[in-house]
Amino acid sequence: VLGVDVDAGLLDELGRGECRLQEPDVKELVEGVLAEGSLTVADTASPADIFVVCVPTPISADKTANLKMVKAAMAATAPSVKAGNLVILESTSPIGTTKNVIGGALEAVGLDPEKDVDVCYCPERVFPGDTIREILENDRIIGGLTSKAAVRAQKFYSSFCRGEAVLTHATAGEFSKLMENTYRDVNIALANAFARIAENTDADVREVIKLANMHPRVNVHTPGPGVGGHCIPVDPWFLIEAFPEDTALLHQSRTINDTQAARLIDRAEADGGLDKGDTVAILGAAYRGDIDDARDTPTELLIGELSKRGYKWRTHDPLVQHFHLHNGCEPHLTSSMDAALEGAKAVFIMTAHTDYKSLTQDDFSSLAQGVCVIDGPAILNEAEFTDRQLIITGKRT
Repeated sequence: VLGVDVDAGLLDELGRGECRLQEPDVKELVEGVLAEGSLTVADTASPADIFVVCVPTPISADKTANLKMVKAAMAATAPSVKAGNLVILESTSPIGTTKNVIGGALEAVGLDPEKDVDVCYCPERVFPGDTIREILENDRIIGGLTSKAAVRAQKFYSSFCRGEAVLTHATAGEFSKLMENTYRDVNIALANAFARIAENTDADVREVIKLANMHPRVNVHTPGPGVGGHCIPVDPWFLIEAFPEDTALLHQSRTINDTQAARLIDRAEADGGLDKGDTVAILGAAYRGDIDDARDTPTELLIGELSKRGYKWRTHDPLVQHFHLHNGCEPHLTSSMDAALEGAKAVFIMTAHTDYKSLTQDDFSSLAQGVCVIDGPAILNEAEFTDRQLIITGKRT
């Protein structure tokens, strides 16, 4: 396998046999194949039998699909593709990307994407923290521009995947990947809407969800401070952009999930006496507990809103070492919780890290008595906060 990338720093690390990803199974696998020589890396593509394109497909500031990296990857790769090769796109993409972008790049170098080359769309389904097992065991969608291409890609994935490789057309494959992540986004938004209702009643939304989920055909998700990661907050916008008249529900779900962080500030201002100009502590930069990935994290939305309202902040995370914000703000990231808490007038818990779940009011003893704790993911034990004001998502203060 030849791994191609444009990140010189990444290539240098891999060239030394080092993997920057801290997920244990991934790190062990990558460093192992680098050491044995079955994986090499370069900054340019070379002739091969199979080409797999797996680059980011983010959204732009106006929420439209940004396919620059897919286009750049194919522009750099297409000259190395020969008739008879297999080209696979794995990046989550808008409907039509495989045919128009991948196929278009091949046509530009004189290859017919349906006759000369086998072209497929084969998205992955992985859960960060369990990546290797999920790549191997989850079922795989194989979407070919032609049935011949799909059969060939099915053989390729079946050589290392234990899950079923299901054949379909490229358009259905692209749509199914977007549907999967949009389904999750809409259902999380529903849970967050229930949480907002509960905050105006005497009910704890989590207790109500347990009751509702006793129904054999109901499975309400868990509410929280928002939705993060490189998939769920991004992929619904591909459908909203392409089909605006049919995606009002999807748009409203995105709005609910993207305003959960601002709602936490609203509650802190109303119930915790937080005043503009105060310094707050943020616990958690990662978009999900016990991983070091801060891409599109709800904490970025929280910081953006704090900045607009004139607050100061410091962010602590036990795992995240690099946290780049797209909104131009500085995360003020520290690995010291004491440093993050110093002088804070409120504490926002944004990530369900195991390190945070056992926190008690004694862990905030250095703060003034009136400082409130805003528990976004609702992971703290209320019984441990008898002398602190605790604001919990989905429960009236």
